[in-house]
Amino acid sequence: MLFRRMITAALAVGFIAACFLTLLQTVTVSPIIFAAETFEIAEPAVRVSAEPGHTAHGHSDHGHSGHGHNDHGHHHDSEAWAPEDGAERTFYTLLSNTLAGIGFTALMLGLMAIIQLRGKTTLTPLKGLAWGMASFMVFFAAPGVGLPPEIPGIEAATIENRQGWWFLAVIGTAVGLYLLVYGAKALKVVGLFLLVLPHLVGAPHLGGPEFAHPDPAAVAQLEQLHHQFIMASSVSNLLFWLVVGVMSAWVLNRHVLKGFASLGRAEGMALGAD
Repeated sequence: MLFRRMITAALAVGFIAACFLTLLQTVTVSPIIFAAETFEIAEPAVRVSAEPGHTAHGHSDHGHSGHGHNDHGHHHDSEAWAPEDGAERTFYTLLSNTLAGIGFTALMLGLMAIIQLRGKTTLTPLKGLAWGMASFMVFFAAPGVGLPPEIPGIEAATIENRQGWWFLAVIGTAVGLYLLVYGAKALKVVGLFLLVLPHLVGAPHLGGPEFAHPDPAAVAQLEQLHHQFIMASSVSNLLFWLVVGVMSAWVLNRHVLKGFASLGRAEGMALGAD
């Protein structure tokens, strides 16, 4: 019963948050991506790869959202499939955001339920706001310090190295924040160390310029677009996580744990009758 209620809540909250994020991306992020794509130069070599949390074309910013960073296919295969610009591309962005939103919401609800059932705190929408901010730091801000969101045409290190460092940053930040907030005093120093560990290791980067475009004027425009993209991605991801945090805390007590408490009382009455 508890698991079923948690999944239904994650489906609802994740879809609503995904619709909100897709709207933000359509207005603020996608125009920057389209502008950057006009500077891409077709070359015979093909290097296409993708990381979790990106759209089918590989330029979504959640994951983002969620979430990781893409090896943005600086060299494109003319025969590779990609969604058409417009409604089809927006649909696949929404689909990707929905899957990520449901997964992240389910993870947050599970952690919230464990924390509350153990008596560490009672989650309110205001505390959900703090959880959303913490999740933004874990899945976007902390990894983004070393590997900021990338636009088409940027030169990046191999995807395996970037994925490894991204997971290190996410896990280190998540465990570090947990120890700082809920850990014993002796463990708070460990939590602080875990927060800075990924940045002491250092994110993988290629030596040389960010953009290999031969036209200096184009490179200047790409650098400007990149700065705009980082800002737009940061704002949209922050708002996404705040929505997920507030709605998850609200639905936890109004639906998930309320049903669990009712089930517990019913079972207790049944045992007493026996």
